[in-house]
Amino acid sequence: MAPQLETARIPEAADESEVLREQLEYLIDHTADQVQCGCPECQRYLRVRSVLLEIFGEPRREPQLVKAA
Repeated sequence: MAPQLETARIPEAADESEVLREQLEYLIDHTADQVQCGCPECQRYLRVRSVLLEIFGEPRREPQLVKAA
């Protein structure tokens, strides 16, 4: 008789909406704290913002980055 093997537990997939919200919160918090320093996170924020605001018919322009002194 073969020993019983415990079935491996597979973690439940994360809720996409929750992951997206967490990422947005992270990017918003980062840009608020860093005053859009031009780093990769700030660039991601600008891309995400542009995509999310397309629905409102905002002209496609990239906001100017403010360089921290």
